[in-house]
Amino acid sequence: MEETACICHTCGKRHDQIPFSFAADFPDPYANLNRDDRDNRALISSDQCIIYQEQFYLRGCLELPILNSSDIFLWGVWAGVHEKDFDQIQEFWEREGRESVIGPFKGRLANSLSVYPETLNMKLEIRIQPAGQRPLFVLEEGEHPLAIEQRLGIDMAKAREYVCILMRKASSEI
Repeated sequence: MEETACICHTCGKRHDQIPFSFAADFPDPYANLNRDDRDNRALISSDQCIIYQEQFYLRGCLELPILNSSDIFLWGVWAGVHEKDFDQIQEFWEREGRESVIGPFKGRLANSLSVYPETLNMKLEIRIQPAGQRPLFVLEEGEHPLAIEQRLGIDMAKAREYVCILMRKASSEI
């Protein structure tokens, strides 16, 4: 991070650390399940999720470049994929050089990001990264504000605005 503290223009408070990374713990369809269905009809790990043996999700990264900075604003999100693609990705999950052997794959964003118009089910490309790194998600719906920001980047003021909105939302949910 270029700066480690700022006075937030959104909430007026000082933030000593500015995280440029926010993650969804689960794909929205999993989060929306009742406790019984989560326990009995879904499997989830830190990077993969299967619901009803018919819905398949992978965790990945959606990056927004921060202009005039070496930083990126990172969304840790989930994508729904076809079962055959899920199986192939899982087969190569720990294999060195996997990024040059498999992919890219098609998927759909499995999270609604609150700072944008609806993002759930947006088309994306899943680009496999080296073993030990989560896949990179690249949006294919070019006119959506999130896709535009991924393609063109955001300035530091916009990144800070998102941080403040998301931190305030997180603190109000505790």
